[in-house]
Amino acid sequence: MKILPLLAAALVLGGCASMDRAQCVNANWYAIGMEDGAQGRPLQRLGEHRRACAEHGVQPDAERYAAGRNEGLKSYCTYDRGFRTGRAGSAYNGVCPEPAARDFLAGYQHGRELYGLQKRLDEVNADIKKTKASLAEPGLSPRARGQLAERLEDLTRESAYLEQQIARAARRG
Repeated sequence: MKILPLLAAALVLGGCASMDRAQCVNANWYAIGMEDGAQGRPLQRLGEHRRACAEHGVQPDAERYAAGRNEGLKSYCTYDRGFRTGRAGSAYNGVCPEPAARDFLAGYQHGRELYGLQKRLDEVNADIKKTKASLAEPGLSPRARGQLAERLEDLTRESAYLEQQIARAARRG
């Protein structure tokens, strides 16, 4: 019975390694750095690779990794990638060097604006659905029905406003 917790822990810890033995032994550190850069991963990712490969007696080539990562960052640190990252609601790890960081952040902020507007619109639309369901419930007092109808009107106006804001923000992009 005691072996199950140990096995579970080993599986969890093993799943955390950034690279397995074959990947460490056959590593093209430039290509790994390039992929990490293109994904916008922070430089600390090299430390994860270092720890994973140390278990297999392999030392990463930090110079080749950094060169590849810098090349990969060129494809990540763009306005369009910033926009997609922000629009998805993803975090930015501060990996872009100047002046590319300015372009990325301009796109990121625009994308985050749209993300926030869409998130709020989704919340409002969910409230509209709940309010409509509440209005359909039998036995509501006239006062409660009036309050719900008023709430539905407010939510509908807010929904229309948010849709306009989203359309306006999308045109700016």
